[in-house]
Order: sequence, then C-alpha cells, then structure tokens
Amino acid sequence: MNVSYIQPLRLSLERMARMLFRPGRGGLWFTLGFAAFLSEYLSWGLGRGGLGGRMRGPRTSDVMGTDVLEKIVDFFRNPIITAVVIWIVICAVIAYVLIAWISSRGRFIFLDNVARERAAIVEPWHRLARLGNSLFLWRMIVSALVLMIVGAIAAPFLAAIAAMLHAHSFRPSDLLVLLPLPLMLLPVAIVAGYVHLWRTSFVEVIMYRDDVGVLTAWKRFLALFVNRPLPFLLYGVYALMLLVVAITVVFAFGICTLGIGFVLLVIPYVGSVVLLPLEVTFRALGPEFFAQFGPEYAALNAPVASMLPAAPTPTSAPTPG
Repeated sequence: MNVSYIQPLRLSLERMARMLFRPGRGGLWFTLGFAAFLSEYLSWGLGRGGLGGRMRGPRTSDVMGTDVLEKIVDFFRNPIITAVVIWIVICAVIAYVLIAWISSRGRFIFLDNVARERAAIVEPWHRLARLGNSLFLWRMIVSALVLMIVGAIAAPFLAAIAAMLHAHSFRPSDLLVLLPLPLMLLPVAIVAGYVHLWRTSFVEVIMYRDDVGVLTAWKRFLALFVNRPLPFLLYGVYALMLLVVAITVVFAFGICTLGIGFVLLVIPYVGSVVLLPLEVTFRALGPEFFAQFGPEYAALNAPVASMLPAAPTPTSAPTPG
C-alpha cells in the first residue's frame, strides 16, 4: 500500500474550507475557536520568551558576573524569599495540572467538532470525559518521566556549577561546562517530540473512534508501527516542514497587518479564533493520514463507539397459530 502525504493535506484543507467558509458562519467560528483554545492553546501555547544580553570585555564580564551571581544566591538564602518561591512553584504546579486536565478533554472536543464538522462544547465535554481523564493521567506520567530523565542528565552539570559557586571560584566562563548538555538532551527531545506527535495525531484518534483508554490505543498504534515504521517516522519530518510553513504564514500575516496580527495572536482565545483555519487543518491532518492504513483507523465522519445506539434485542418470531 502506497502512503500519500499530499492527499491528507488536501483533504484537510477541503474540510477546513467546508467548515469555515462554505458559507462563513460567525457563530461557528467563535464556538469552534473556543474548542481550539481548550485543545491547542492550553496544550502548547502557554508562553514564549527569549533572552538577550550585551557583550562586555572579558575581565569586566567576569567580575560583574561573579558579583551578580553571589548577590542572587544571597537573595534566595533569605527564608522569606525562599518561602515565597516555594509558594509560587506550588501554585505553578497546580495551575499546570489544572490546565493539563482541561486541555486533555479539550483535545477530544476539538477533534469531535472537526470530525463532525460542527461546533459544540457542552455535550462533548460530558460525553468525552472518560477519554479526557485517561489522556490527562498519561500526560502527567509522561511529563514526570521526561522531567526525571532531563534532571538526571543535567544534575552533574548543575552540581559542578553549584560547587564552584560554593567555593567562590565561579567565573561566567565556567558556564562552558554546559556545552555538552544540549547534545545529550537532543535524543530525549527527539523521542519526546515523536511521542507527542504520534499521540496527538494517531493515538488520540484511536481513543476517539474506538472509545478506548490511552494504553489500549497506544498498544494498537504500536502494533501498526512495528509493521510499518517508515511512514510514521517520515510523518514527523513532514509535520515539521508544515509547521515551518505555518509559522512563515503567521509571521507574514503579522507583518501585512502592520503588527496588529501579532497583538491579536497573543491574546488568549482571540488568537485561537484568528488561527482557526490553521488549527482545523492541522487537527484533521493526522486522522486523514491515519485513515490510509485501513477503515479501522478512519475517524473523521466515522461512527463514534460511544455514540452508537445500542443494538435492538432480537425478539422471537411469533409462533404460527
């Protein structure tokens, strides 16, 4: 069986056009935009940032860097500051867990809307609760495992820097000890990226179509992956290329609107409504690609197991009198 990468994109674009522009419906945009906000924005759009600085001479940089670091260490040794930091960390963890729980259910709400080409929130929120809870537990466990792996890799490097700080022998140039760290974390990032992509594009599709938990869905996907790994590995490269194209389109949109588009995109919910054509297209892309492997993997416009009516109980034929 030949696997196409262009046909799923074409079908996804056609589905997006039908839903949003044939005809254009404002009410659908705002409702579907809220579903996209629950699914996409809360899943990966929590914030972005950058770091910058100025170059200085080597001797001045070393002195200033050491003084600044010592002041920072002394600042956090204050018990009140330590208590405030701990409280902020606890609040951040609680917020992350709450957002992950909401977005896990939102993933299926948005998928349900794209599959049925409609816009609904309340009904699928209740109907798909079990699937969302299963996905939420999976995300929490995987996040903890990734954090532990990253921590185990980074711990020796951070311990070395901490020892230098404690001995008052640290100089900013000693940060070069961290250079091997990105290379060591790269394999973890690649594996975690593929796990995330396969989960969002295929595992969630199996969960939704067959009304099964996340472990059962992973088992079914991996059984298919073992037999045909190459298409799913190439799908990761394909998805990355499409992401670059999408970012380019968004950047061009912001430039052409004289920066107004950038302002709209950073506003929660409003950004999801503005990006709705891209979000619908990408949400449909994984299921459309997956459907090529057989009707048992088709989820868009397919009967959902949890919505199928119960089969009528057969009745005995009347006995002829």
